[in-house]
Amino acid sequence: MNSSSQTLREDFLTDNLWRLMVRLSVPGILGMLVVGINTFVDAIYVGQFIGKEALAAVALALPLTFLTNGMAGLVGVGSASVLSRAIGAEDRETQSLIFGNLVAMSLLSSLVMTIAGYFFAGELIAFMGGSGEIHTLGTQFLEISMLGSVFSIVGIAANMLVRGEGRIKYAMSFAVVAMVLNMCINPVLIKVLGLGIRGAALSTVIAMAVYSLISCLYFILGKSTIPVKPRFYGLVGSIAKPVLAIGSSSLIMQAMQLLQGVFVYKTIAAYGTSNDMAFMGATFRIFMLAVIPVFGIMQSFQPVVGVCYGARHYERVKDVTRVFGLGGMILLTTVWLVLELIPTMVLSLLLPTMTFTANDIFNFRLVLLALPGLPLLFIGITLFQAVGNAKLAAITMLARQIILFIPAILILPRFYGVDGVFYAMIGVDIVCIAFVVFATVLEFRKFDGLSVAKAAEVGDGATVETVQALEV
Repeated sequence: MNSSSQTLREDFLTDNLWRLMVRLSVPGILGMLVVGINTFVDAIYVGQFIGKEALAAVALALPLTFLTNGMAGLVGVGSASVLSRAIGAEDRETQSLIFGNLVAMSLLSSLVMTIAGYFFAGELIAFMGGSGEIHTLGTQFLEISMLGSVFSIVGIAANMLVRGEGRIKYAMSFAVVAMVLNMCINPVLIKVLGLGIRGAALSTVIAMAVYSLISCLYFILGKSTIPVKPRFYGLVGSIAKPVLAIGSSSLIMQAMQLLQGVFVYKTIAAYGTSNDMAFMGATFRIFMLAVIPVFGIMQSFQPVVGVCYGARHYERVKDVTRVFGLGGMILLTTVWLVLELIPTMVLSLLLPTMTFTANDIFNFRLVLLALPGLPLLFIGITLFQAVGNAKLAAITMLARQIILFIPAILILPRFYGVDGVFYAMIGVDIVCIAFVVFATVLEFRKFDGLSVAKAAEVGDGATVETVQALEV
């Protein structure tokens, strides 16, 4: 193991957790904020330069792009989990094969997404509830987005692997370069070159191509702390299998987000107007920007907890989870309080010509009500993925949508109209947060059992307390 990799491993196993969280999370949060602001600014460009119909069209297409992110997560999240545990266990052979396996899996999955997404773009937008001008604009946006899906999948997956080795600053600096590029060329393509909504999609594709290139060069040129076998790019069964098992929960998460988007926008199309659709699109964009900070914390949490688990420091795994979860709650509570004070001002950035009713503001605040508790949900799911408990992570995602959200979205709007969509969203979030907290407590009990088993390996007369002392 080279010195950089060894230093990172020792930091994860021994450093003060609050100091470690701040050191790793700050670049992660800043990088993710740039990504979130980029998405938010994209929406501003579309709303200001093209109009609310275009914003509604992008809002319809956005859940469909979650499948691209899901494919990237399938490869990236699984690979990052395998890598961080291999670092903890000091398994150099596994480390050396992960990048080549990641490239092969990314290219195969992107081929499927490109063909399906491009040729069925119109049908997919119609399925989401788009009609008339919104359908036309949404189809144009989705076609170009799907043609560039290879760059998104390879770039996001490779960047997740950078984060999996714990080098958050590198990962986020690559993201910042790509997102700043997108923000700069987006208005040029939309307005100056007159490409309209196609320009908005093309701008993202160009930025993701750059993102993919620099993330891959990081490994190819030997800048990574892990070994990369030269000229090896192919599937490795011993790696691909756990990657698919663990990453499937990320794919399910994105697929369920798509499913939620389908039900949300089809319900709004049935019970509301184009204004309601645009308002939901704006609310969703703001919500996603608000939760961006906790995604930065999650990204720093994953390699730390993975390395600790791989090194069999089970008590530290529990401590890491508690510290990062509490830190995320403090941060998102602050964001929530700010948004509660200026809802109209924030919404007007995306919908400058729309007049918001008191009911609109109430629904906006209602959706944001879950923000302070969401870190517990995200950290819990990331924990399940990081320690290789793919089944629990997948069950959580499936239960959230199939058992809770779909029945709620089918029933509540019948009584409350469009308002019922907002009631369903907040109700499901609250129940899911409670479930994940309960599941995390059960996972902690498993760690206690693993600590007992580890104590038995230390030698005769060893106790759990002895092992824990050695771990510290």
